[in-house]
Amino acid sequence: MTGSTPHASFTADDYKARMERAARQAAGAGLAGLLVAPGPDLVWLTGYTPTAVTERLTLLVLAAGRDPVLVVPTLEAPDAERAPGASTLTLRDWTDGKDPYAATAALLDTAGRFGISDNTWAMHLLGLQQALPGTSYASLTEALPMLRAVKDAAELQLLAAAGAAADAAFEEIRAVPFAGRRESDVAADLAALLRRSGHSQVDFTIVASGPNGANPHHEADDRVIERGDMVVLDFGGLVDGYGSDTSRTVHVGEPSDEERRVHDLVREAQEAGFRAVRPDAACQEVDRA
Repeated sequence: MTGSTPHASFTADDYKARMERAARQAAGAGLAGLLVAPGPDLVWLTGYTPTAVTERLTLLVLAAGRDPVLVVPTLEAPDAERAPGASTLTLRDWTDGKDPYAATAALLDTAGRFGISDNTWAMHLLGLQQALPGTSYASLTEALPMLRAVKDAAELQLLAAAGAAADAAFEEIRAVPFAGRRESDVAADLAALLRRSGHSQVDFTIVASGPNGANPHHEADDRVIERGDMVVLDFGGLVDGYGSDTSRTVHVGEPSDEERRVHDLVREAQEAGFRAVRPDAACQEVDRA
């Protein structure tokens, strides 16, 4: 997954190419264009993250054969102008008291079907529908599911770096004392190690010991970890705008024969699934394996 921070290695030409590719894919899917609200899609396409997401409309308009336009509130235009991809698009700002939906409607086909960001506020979608009652909309996830899923070489390197940073934090947390300490203490250690490994943002550090391990979204609490506990560690964050997300289970002290048997069964299942992964394999085939 991508986060909300643009990476310095991406140039204006990179963002231009992404916007052009998105517009072409939209046309290929039978869409009149794309409407992109603040969030990961907007960051990926332009490098722009508004300082604060408010009720004021911010929307990137993309259509094949047309220059991209970013509709922004006037008070946020200076920030938008500093975005890495700003030089490759046109900014159209609007002031309080004006109708941003009318300004955006002037950029759209009056009877077109548009892909729109899944996280677009309902008030903005309803405003566009009122301004252009002949238009219709599909979520980007539904209309272009592979738009950001297919990564280029630079993105793959950044994802690998994020994963390596999380792996480094795990190797170090294994040397931290667990027995006799609270889950929250170990979680704090893990967060510090993630930052030391290169994470600019720590999103979650789940430390679930003993019975708490049965809750996949357990929040680390004051439970004291005991010798003999199995502890689920689920953690991740952002490195240069790209995310890590890792889960590991550790044992405090020597595991029992039963725990080793279950561990080996799960490992065998994981390896079977890994071997089943290949081009054109259906997800259910991997699951069945």
